[in-house]
Amino acid sequence: MNHFIPKSGQAYGRSSAESRGFTLTELLVVIAIIALLLALVLVGFRKAKLMAKTMSCLSNQRQISLAQASYATDNGGAYASNRTSGFTQQSEVSFTLSNTCGSFPILINQGRLTYESYHSWTSSYTTNMNGTKELETAITKGRLFPYVGSLPVYKSPLDPTDRFRSYSLNSFVGGVVPEDSQEWANKWHTWFCSQGVTPREWVSTHVVHHRFPSQTLMSIIEDDSDGFAFNNQGWCIDPRPPLGSIAPPGTPNPGQWANSGGWEGWIDWPAFWEPSNITYSYIDGSTESYSIQNKSIVTSIQGPPGFGYGHRWAQPADNFSTGPWRRDWMHFRERLMPGVIPPMIPRYQAE
Repeated sequence: MNHFIPKSGQAYGRSSAESRGFTLTELLVVIAIIALLLALVLVGFRKAKLMAKTMSCLSNQRQISLAQASYATDNGGAYASNRTSGFTQQSEVSFTLSNTCGSFPILINQGRLTYESYHSWTSSYTTNMNGTKELETAITKGRLFPYVGSLPVYKSPLDPTDRFRSYSLNSFVGGVVPEDSQEWANKWHTWFCSQGVTPREWVSTHVVHHRFPSQTLMSIIEDDSDGFAFNNQGWCIDPRPPLGSIAPPGTPNPGQWANSGGWEGWIDWPAFWEPSNITYSYIDGSTESYSIQNKSIVTSIQGPPGFGYGHRWAQPADNFSTGPWRRDWMHFRERLMPGVIPPMIPRYQAE
């Protein structure tokens, strides 16, 4: 009987090829595969974490919309005001708008001058501020807090700041004129009149004033930077057409489509903490997340590069080389007060 006798240094029953270790190339391949898998896990984890934060943010805003509905039920159908304070109301409680549509006396806050009588959804008055920063009492003394019932609901998990509130209400909800501000009323009423819309149709104080609640913005994330460390007053953009806009044939707008002098575009802007996750709610309690289409808007408004244009930025016109500047502004314009604000088409002239 023949017996196999392994050579010196050779394991019994194995060939020399089977006993060798990994080569350097093989080790590098294994390390690369492990690194790739780890990167995929980390990316997936970040996306999952961001999705969880976004869903929580949407849930907060849904609660704010439902709180407004409950407040209206208890107050004869009236919403809490989109304003965060009443300090400008001392000089703006009454004024008159006159144009070719007629003469319209405006009475804000029932003509009362005191802060306490104003039905702001938050109460960012002097006594509820620490310098320019809201105290907790600014929120808990607001008209909506008894219906929201929780301070953390006012803070978005996407918000990297240390403030208590991340949300603003639509300036076209809860006011006699947009944001209950004489400034916007004076600037806009002539153009609106040219489109067949009178200041009477601006009234947004009650549930019945909103024709399309499932399409009308209620709340939105905002990162204000106008000298206040909180979102001051309602969230607003200029709803008039930018200079150079013309109405295409068949545009369902009454009257002549006029260019708007002094167009201020992004009076406010949504918070760009996550430009692909701009969250907001509607009057009916539904919510939505929007992705900014032209990322150049983000850097142009807040920088860097540059210092950023900030509030009231009249963005460039759409063109083939720089892209659809107007598309993002149009997205939010359509949600301010549909049925009252005249529609604008096409959204993107270069398409």
